[in-house]
Amino acid sequence: MPKIKNKKKDTYFLKLSNKLSEINQFLTYPNPCVGAVLVSKNKNRIAFTGKGGSPHAEYKLLKNEKNIQNGKLYTSLEPCSHRGKNPSCVEIIIKKRINTIFTSCRDFDKRVFENTEKILKNKGVKIYYYNKICEASSNHNFSCKNRIPYVSAKIAISNDNYTKHKFKRLFTSNEALKFAHLKRYQADSILIGKNTLNDDNPKLNCRINGIEKNICKFLINPNLDIKSYIFKNNFLTNSYIFHESKDLKKIKKANKNFRLIYFKFNQLHASLKILKKIYELGYKKLLIEGGANTLQRFMDANLVNELNIVKNKQYFNKHGLKSLSKIIKPKKMSLIETILLEDDSILIYKAKNVYRYN
Repeated sequence: MPKIKNKKKDTYFLKLSNKLSEINQFLTYPNPCVGAVLVSKNKNRIAFTGKGGSPHAEYKLLKNEKNIQNGKLYTSLEPCSHRGKNPSCVEIIIKKRINTIFTSCRDFDKRVFENTEKILKNKGVKIYYYNKICEASSNHNFSCKNRIPYVSAKIAISNDNYTKHKFKRLFTSNEALKFAHLKRYQADSILIGKNTLNDDNPKLNCRINGIEKNICKFLINPNLDIKSYIFKNNFLTNSYIFHESKDLKKIKKANKNFRLIYFKFNQLHASLKILKKIYELGYKKLLIEGGANTLQRFMDANLVNELNIVKNKQYFNKHGLKSLSKIIKPKKMSLIETILLEDDSILIYKAKNVYRYN
């Protein structure tokens, strides 16, 4: 690691920790990915959160270190102060006698927020917060603050704004399909509606070569209307279904393959309460991928943080089904990027409440 002898070295190492946090950024569920840098008289070291969320970056960095003299620790996110599946990072920081910590931002997880700072100060460890949130921490903190997942959505449309064709199941290019799987890779959970379930019988997995990732699946199906061939789809086994059916026969049948969540859809703020339930189950990055009706439900409630519209060059005309004209001009969202492919354009919108992080 290069030696930098100027006043900007703290900023340099903080930026390095932020870059390290991007390495496993989408593979550390249920934990955020953190980057950490140790700078001391005898040695400099780097680490980042392991796949599956273990070990934590700070613990991985410090557990085998000895004789740390006047050590400084740089982290992309405030170190944790609680014990769970992983040891407390604050405990090992104190044990290894780190005297100064620079961190990009606070962790708004209620188990960490303000607790870490209090414990460290009581032990004489200085911690400085730079309030320069990095991408790997921004969605985590958004979710912890609001106690709902960060919501991305993806939908494909024709050039004349239809989401379905009478005779074609798929109409976007292979490049656009790869983009769809990239969005799945970036999420820890995915949500679709009843029509997408029964019409497409989807796998909802991440098909990117070299990457194995489990994505939790949520289905909205109020009356438990499930076609027989869906029960043979092993990719959907153990998916959660939000429903309000009282048909005991349907419930008994669905219980064999799915995990049922009884939910009253006509209640006030129903869409928000669906997200709160998903958050309670531990998920912080939700992708809404199916159907126009499901997307409209969350768009109307202003709960979509990022909208990706894949627009194909084809015109469906009389063969088009389900016009999406209402969603094409998202309210309270900004078009931040347009990706041009050979046969498709990808329009990326972000809500103003998260746009500042990017």
